[in-house]
Amino acid sequence: MSTFQAGYTLLSLFSTVLGIIFVFIDGMLLWSILFFVLAIMLVLTKIIWNVAGWAENITQKLGDE
Repeated sequence: MSTFQAGYTLLSLFSTVLGIIFVFIDGMLLWSILFFVLAIMLVLTKIIWNVAGWAENITQKLGDE
């Protein structure tokens, strides 16, 4: 795993943990929702990057044949 991926994963986990912690603190529900949404968006962005990279590799391999 590259340094970028490790940092990306750490940021996503950190956002999820903050979202869980803020649920239990009075008056922090909006912040909790914000951090949960941030974590979900980071995960979805990572999945989209993986699919885009896979599609690019497949397309290049098909062009080589």
